[in-house]
Amino acid sequence: MSRDPEEVNKLTESTYKNVMDQFNPGLRNLVNLGKSYEKAVSAMALAGKQYFDAVSKIGENAAVSPVSRELGESWLMLFY
Repeated sequence: MSRDPEEVNKLTESTYKNVMDQFNPGLRNLVNLGKSYEKAVSAMALAGKQYFDAVSKIGENAAVSPVSRELGESWLMLFY
């Protein structure tokens, strides 16, 4: 049982349209998820740098203080 070419053409176009209608939203969602992931990683890297800078500053300040010089040296040894 062969189908008439017009019917095959309509079936092919319908299948293509259904695939594209389902594929495009999924692709858009994937792109949005990628952008969100990139923002999260950037924020995490910035937070890590700020944390490192703050801990380093604490260590530097403690190293200068005569009372807490030993503590400051310990901090500096941990992060340098």
